[in-house]
Amino acid sequence: MRSRACARPARRPRGSAGSSRGPRVQPPPSSSERRAGRRPAASTMRSARHRPGGRGHDVGALLIAAGLGWSAPSSAQPADATDPSESAAPAPERGFLSTLPFVGKWFGGGEEAASKDGSKVAPHYVLEVEAPEPVARQIREFTLLGRWRRRPDYDPSQLPLFIRRADQEVRELLAAEGWFSPTVRVEPIRGGVRVAVEAGPRTRVDGVTLQLDGELGGDAHAVLRERVEREWLLPGGAVFRSAEWERAKRGLLAGLRDGGFLRARIEDSEAIVERDRARASLRVDVDSGPPLYFGALDVGGLQRYPQDVVEGLATFRRGDPYDARRITEFQSRLNGAGWFTSVNVRPDMLALERDPEIVEVPVRIDVVERESKRWTLGGGYDTDRGVNLLAAWEHRNVGGIGVQTFNGVEVDVERQVAYSTWETPQDTGGWRWQFGARAEHRDIQNDLVDAGSVFASRNRRRGDIETSLSLQYQAERQNVVFGPDDERLYENRALVLGYTWTQRRLDSPIFPSEGYIVSGQLSGASASVGSARSFVRAYGLGYGIVPLANAGGETFGRIVLRGELGAVVADARDGIPSANLFRTGGTKSVRGYGSQSLGVPLGQATVGGRFLMVTSAEYQHLVTRDVALAVFYDWGNAADTRRGLEPVAGYGAGVRWRTPVGPLNLDLAWGEAIRDWRLHFSIGVVF
Repeated sequence: MRSRACARPARRPRGSAGSSRGPRVQPPPSSSERRAGRRPAASTMRSARHRPGGRGHDVGALLIAAGLGWSAPSSAQPADATDPSESAAPAPERGFLSTLPFVGKWFGGGEEAASKDGSKVAPHYVLEVEAPEPVARQIREFTLLGRWRRRPDYDPSQLPLFIRRADQEVRELLAAEGWFSPTVRVEPIRGGVRVAVEAGPRTRVDGVTLQLDGELGGDAHAVLRERVEREWLLPGGAVFRSAEWERAKRGLLAGLRDGGFLRARIEDSEAIVERDRARASLRVDVDSGPPLYFGALDVGGLQRYPQDVVEGLATFRRGDPYDARRITEFQSRLNGAGWFTSVNVRPDMLALERDPEIVEVPVRIDVVERESKRWTLGGGYDTDRGVNLLAAWEHRNVGGIGVQTFNGVEVDVERQVAYSTWETPQDTGGWRWQFGARAEHRDIQNDLVDAGSVFASRNRRRGDIETSLSLQYQAERQNVVFGPDDERLYENRALVLGYTWTQRRLDSPIFPSEGYIVSGQLSGASASVGSARSFVRAYGLGYGIVPLANAGGETFGRIVLRGELGAVVADARDGIPSANLFRTGGTKSVRGYGSQSLGVPLGQATVGGRFLMVTSAEYQHLVTRDVALAVFYDWGNAADTRRGLEPVAGYGAGVRWRTPVGPLNLDLAWGEAIRDWRLHFSIGVVF
């Protein structure tokens, strides 16, 4: 049997991208409505065009014709709620024990007891369902038998109607999921109804024809045409489901509109289902219309900042071919610029509707500005740094031209830092300048350092990728403890030219559950240009979160992987500022060891080395949405030579808790090399 349904958007299509609804089955009236003599509305169904030679319309074909997509039946009331010639199936019997307090739920009284508080209504009859998922769930939720089972206005005289309607309803549900030749049995049982389904073969897509007409058919748009064909969501071999058929057509239009054809529309579509072969042939005809171009920017919400700061972040110019990816990148730039708390960038589709001849699309930008001046006070605690405090002041519109400055002081047990950073607005190429200075005193593992630096950098962010080219002058006085009255002074300096590349693709910056970070740094200095020693430094970081889900798609845990590699190529480490060398150990690296305690022994201190390797694997098992139990294994070390790089292990278990102030991490780790336990506590994401 072959059946066909076509879609013509110009006259409320039966198969257009905006799908019409399928047959609507309406519930029967309540007894109060019958007493009032109210007449409910009759239900309706659209008919399908049928190919010659068929053996009549089956329910699946009607469903395809009616809207190529199923939607849950309406809750409105149907006609013919009662039939005096038929009697209802008897209600399930409940014994005396089911009414007893506390123990009644063990004798069949649980659901009825739950109804006393008003949160539930006890089921009026038994409903047994034998069907494949997700249809079994849909039968319980969307059919008359399922929906009226707990309704307080149910009347037993309605049950015969529910039974009569069930066969058609179940077949519609099955057809929407790709089963067009099922065997359905609906039969009364003691206390209720049994629905048994033998689904038969599931219909799969046999072929797809996408007819893309209009200017899209030209050679100039071959790349876009190939992309939308490649990204078609219902390819050959896929299960034919009505919802996926509609989603595929919407995705096709979205791809064309994202590529600049904002007036693209579906002229016609059809799904020819051959029930005997369990195959469906699909065809979609699209009129692309003309390609459109970017128009003028229309910015709303600016009061404190000049419009130049918005226009400078634009990823396109007026007259460029429209591309939705540029809109997304533009919004990302505005969100990350620091001037706004909320940004919404979108094409002005109303302008296209008002003027069918327009070829340049105005772009609407609505912003909510951030306060231009702000003080920040904060603090925290972790086992690496102890108590830490922060005081900062920021001004995001210095001189009224959008220049931003950030100044602050950070204090903890190990280090005290003062800094000042100045940043220019981003230019049309996506670049911004940054200048700053930093002074620091730190006492880590008997390594006392007073350091200062000044820097200039040119930074760029494109989507989720950040790049930076910097020049930094570093100078420090390093006191290393060799004994109670023995401290030796080293003076280190370098003029460092560096490049950094970072890609961040996490689903959340605060509570990530999936994604990755990849970062690489390359820098160097020359003894002939302001440095005590020549060196070249390379460093790489990888961090990833992989969610784990069961067969039903429910996430039950995740795997967190982290790795670091670093090397400094130089004759020796003497004279190289310690910011360019490597140490590890602690909450953010190898757990089970003290903060920055793994490195090069020198006297009674641990100082930075020229080589680094750290790997970490962790499994987090979700207990609730916000709490997870973790087990982990860390392995790494830092050393001054490659031969001296002997990784040590730390492993243990911990808890991850999503709190209002950020992720809380509590770990108990065994340091294998030192044969001791260590507790690690922190708030924040460990990268």
